Amino acid sequence: MNEKSIKSMTGFGRGNHVAGNVEVVTEIRAVNHRFLDMFIRLPKMYSCFEPQIRKMVSDKINRGKFEITVTRSGGKGALIELSVDTDLADRYYSCLLELKNRFNLTGEITVSDMLILKEIISSADNVEGFEQEWSLVENSVQLALSVLDEMRQTEGATLWRDIETRLLSIRETTDMISPLVDQVSSDSRTRLEKKVRELTGGLGIDDDRMLQELALIAERSDVSEELTRLRSHVDQFLSFGKEGSPLGRKLDFLLQELHREVNTLGAKSASTDISSYVVQIKSEVEKIREQTQNIE
Repeated sequence: MNEKSIKSMTGFGRGNHVAGNVEVVTEIRAVNHRFLDMFIRLPKMYSCFEPQIRKMVSDKINRGKFEITVTRSGGKGALIELSVDTDLADRYYSCLLELKNRFNLTGEITVSDMLILKEIISSADNVEGFEQEWSLVENSVQLALSVLDEMRQTEGATLWRDIETRLLSIRETTDMISPLVDQVSSDSRTRLEKKVRELTGGLGIDDDRMLQELALIAERSDVSEELTRLRSHVDQFLSFGKEGSPLGRKLDFLLQELHREVNTLGAKSASTDISSYVVQIKSEVEKIREQTQNIE
């Protein structure tokens, strides 16, 4: 898929990297969200890598809610430094000898006796060992992001095909409304003339006054501008598909404009046929809105 693809905000990606007896696994779960939000779970020893991981994700993704879990399995020898406090050991040993002599105890003082004493052997994190494992973490995160991106593109393409179908349906319905606009004006004139004759008992009708009334009716029921803007919004919406993600916010704005025009169209409609078409368009706009909520 090309770089201009539409991407969904939902998906799952898993990546792992092995070096020696150490394996690092990264799993990423993504759902829709208005902004970019990340929750990262790391082994305590990898907590220093969180800023780098956040940057890796934000460099590739614009919005969505992400749960990122990194796990490590394998030996930890390279991550821990051990040291012996010989001075403390000497003092412990002297104390043990003193106790042995004082109470006439038998047996030898062994290494195991010494190991149960506190702080003779201490451990500390090996910073260099952690830094060497960054490449494992980085590779596993990159692979997980790649798998996630592929899934998001596949779902995004499916979403956009559905949206395109609904946009084309709106355009077709709009074209069906256009011929009805002139018919509405003609029917309004006929109804007005009939009503005036009934009220006046067949007396003559003032043509100027009639024209004024018809002009007012035509102005109130004229939806040609709304139809033009509706077609324009549909065309613009379709053209956004060529830009690829991120475009969710653009679509949100354009949907608001589509919704406004359809509402105005319904309010000004003076025909049951037009009202029926307006209901169809509203239904399609709502379904498009649901789909765009999941597009990055």
